[in-house]
Amino acid sequence: MTTSNVNSLPLIEGYYEEQIIRCMKCGMCQSTCPVYYEDSLETGCARGKLALSEALLHGKLEPNHKIEMIFNKCLLCHACAQACPVGLSPDKVFAAARAEMVKRYDMPWIKSIIYRKLLGEGKLSSLTGVLSLANRLKLFSLARSLSIPKMLGKSVERLSFVDLPDIPSRSFMDRFPEILEPKSKVIGDVGYFVGCAQNSVFQDVAEASVNVLLSLGYRVIIPKDQGCCGFPHYGAGDFETLKQKIVQNSSAFKKYKLDAIIISCATGGSGLKDVYPEMTKEDNINTLGAKVYDISEFLAEKHLDDLKKMMPKNIKEKEKVTYHDACHLNRLQGVFNQPRELLNIMPSYEFVEMENSTKCCGEGGGFTVYYQDISTSVANRKRETIKNTGAKVVALGCPGCRAQISGALKQERLNIDTKHTVCLLWDEIKKGKGQ
Repeated sequence: MTTSNVNSLPLIEGYYEEQIIRCMKCGMCQSTCPVYYEDSLETGCARGKLALSEALLHGKLEPNHKIEMIFNKCLLCHACAQACPVGLSPDKVFAAARAEMVKRYDMPWIKSIIYRKLLGEGKLSSLTGVLSLANRLKLFSLARSLSIPKMLGKSVERLSFVDLPDIPSRSFMDRFPEILEPKSKVIGDVGYFVGCAQNSVFQDVAEASVNVLLSLGYRVIIPKDQGCCGFPHYGAGDFETLKQKIVQNSSAFKKYKLDAIIISCATGGSGLKDVYPEMTKEDNINTLGAKVYDISEFLAEKHLDDLKKMMPKNIKEKEKVTYHDACHLNRLQGVFNQPRELLNIMPSYEFVEMENSTKCCGEGGGFTVYYQDISTSVANRKRETIKNTGAKVVALGCPGCRAQISGALKQERLNIDTKHTVCLLWDEIKKGKGQ
């Protein structure tokens, strides 16, 4: 029985005590953990963190900021869970441990602004115009050339290498109506979950997703009152804001009768598919009103033959494209073959598999800021595997991976583009239409 005392951790006790106790201490998680690969510290891998969790649970250790940082030193990539012979999900224990630490110490002010104000209150979309103007005026490039990010500290310096695409002056949801009708006969109603990054920065992904769905004949509904998926708050241990996001998004989507909810963000998708049921103890149909699909999953499983008919003809030259498996899409959603099936029907591209395509890129949300040396080393290894393919394009399904990998490629000035799979698909459909 759990020892209850002033040092106990209610969230760990309530949710995952069984997981902590069932750990066999076999160390299989070591071989797959990208953090342990870099620092070779027992506290870097799942076995070490679970042992720490057990000591906290039984009052043998007192929580403190050093322990908090150890729990934060995890990419939540789920690789340890995939390798565990008894089927544990250590990353969920660590998320609960982070939540307990937030309850005790709250968040640092910078994390509070990012997670509670920008993402929690939806303020990021209101900054779209500012980001767009700064990007068009090349202020980020100017700041880098003057070494301003370096002067402001390592964290800002790290973020400054993120390569931003052209950003429209208004957010995606401000530019598009709530309901979009296809030009052809309606074959169904789907909801589109936009996600923070695609609403503000990577709007090309949201546009391509919606346009492909309209081309197939779907009525696309983009509820205006949807918000952040809440996965960033889950990862940061801010469970209170996460619960608010679940309620908000449930209300936004359940008012429509939808055949499916489509999302084109790997992290957001894993939030809706994995975290929501974990928190609500209900499936997506009860929580959101319809089954949730990643865009590549939906298109490959439901419409691969329809899409083949939309592809351009007489393409003479092919460009090599490779694919990076985002952890939150591959491991947490089981989406592996579907993006490859889409890439293989595109006449303009020759798909080449990269070595270790499922290895994490090292982004992990705030991890890339707090543990930038490890994050950079992981990203650099991913860059080498991409270079070895000879590809000119890296397809992927996650905005975080896109920012991380494009930044790593940029540091070596490599002429290799990064694009979401659905953007490549929409480009092919436009070629097929003669646009």
